[in-house]
Amino acid sequence: MSESDTSSADSVNRSHKTTLLIVFVVVFIDLLGFGIVLPLLPRYGEHFSASKMQLGLLMASFSAMQFLFAPMWGALSDRIGRRPVLLVGLLGSTVAYAMFGVATSLGRDGTLLGIGALAWLFITRIAAGIAGATIATAQAVIADSTGAKGRGKGMALIGAAFGIGFTFGPLIGAGCTSGNVSLSLNDDQYAAVKSWEESDSSMTAGQLVTELKEHGDLSQADSESAAQLLETPRPRSEVREILLSPPSAMPGYVAAALSGLAFLLAVARLPESRTATEESAARRHGGLLQLGVLARHLTGGRFTAVLLSIFITTFAFAQFESTLSLLTREFGYSSRRNFLLFAYIGAVLMVGQGMLVRRLLPKTGEFKMALCGVALMTVGFLLIALTGNRTLPASSLWLILPVVTIGFSAVTPSLQSILSQTAGDDEQGAVLGTGQSLSSLARILGPYVGIQMLDISAASPYFTGAALMVAGGIAVMTLGKAANNASATDTADEADES
Repeated sequence: MSESDTSSADSVNRSHKTTLLIVFVVVFIDLLGFGIVLPLLPRYGEHFSASKMQLGLLMASFSAMQFLFAPMWGALSDRIGRRPVLLVGLLGSTVAYAMFGVATSLGRDGTLLGIGALAWLFITRIAAGIAGATIATAQAVIADSTGAKGRGKGMALIGAAFGIGFTFGPLIGAGCTSGNVSLSLNDDQYAAVKSWEESDSSMTAGQLVTELKEHGDLSQADSESAAQLLETPRPRSEVREILLSPPSAMPGYVAAALSGLAFLLAVARLPESRTATEESAARRHGGLLQLGVLARHLTGGRFTAVLLSIFITTFAFAQFESTLSLLTREFGYSSRRNFLLFAYIGAVLMVGQGMLVRRLLPKTGEFKMALCGVALMTVGFLLIALTGNRTLPASSLWLILPVVTIGFSAVTPSLQSILSQTAGDDEQGAVLGTGQSLSSLARILGPYVGIQMLDISAASPYFTGAALMVAGGIAVMTLGKAANNASATDTADEADES
């Protein structure tokens, strides 16, 4: 190689490293906002008197939009470039999070443009889901900037950004909320509290529970929350203010500010990574938002097994993710303590993907790493289920969560790397968009099913998650068999040629 060729290659490598760094920072800042809002959402929904079905739909709405729009954004980025798609997504996230803050501040009785707070929560989550569906485009930037050998490490960067964002996002959120526990009041209970006369007379936990039960059932979690709220008697007027006050709007506004910062950084520093000279697969198939693209990838022999593995493992994790804050409410966690638990999960995710997986993946390979992750998640879900039914103490949750989180840290980048390596250079955006779309479908169904299963028992979502991971393990094992068969075929072909 000549000196000029070497210099050119070094320049390209530096450019790719810079692109990876900028994408990492942009995704990290944007996911800070995601990490602030997610732990709050189930509890905010309950404050606004959402039913279990409405709560499941609220949690699923974000992912439903990602399911619909991830292939569109991915295919569009194959046609017009990654940079403009990412910029539109970041700007949309900024607006959606700002409106989430406005919706929260309306309170239970407030309206904006004739629409109530709960409906606005749905609108803002739908908008955030459409904007956030560009994460597949960020993955495509990684694919553009790495070779096949570095693809797994590159994909783990997204996971590391998610982990760091999910660590510091909840920590920021903890500073935006009070340490008071929350009670989920039905409409009659809320009206009864609202009708209380202003009084400085003291109220005990027993009195509060008795008065609320006169207007409807009170869950065990709410009874325990009342006991924590009134460990010592408080003036009735103070209790009334706490129960009627809307949740803090600051998390939404802070998330909007962070997404806005990510947008400005991307405008200033994010380069275009799409440099393919040939006609893209998205253009050849005429596809933006086409279910035919997704169906073709699912039924094509190259992608079926890995896409199925992605769907099953993500479905199981989505059940866990969406029900955890409701499980901790059963244990009497305040919003602030719940935030700290999610920050702990994010820290483990950050270490798992940013350090362990990135270092071990090149040595162990994607298939073995994915299989190890499946095993860890299966064991972790079983242990959480035993915590949910009180076989294990609630404090053991802090020891169990790293098992599930590190398992997911291993599974996700491994399967994404396998999917990316299976796709051609001219269809990276579309195929990764399909993978993200299936992940989003799993995140639609997982929260809805998981929240409904809480009516059976606090342990049900996690026993189900463990069973799903067994099925996911079987799907992952088929990937290993396919790889071995392909290797054997290549060896036979080489022998024939010689």
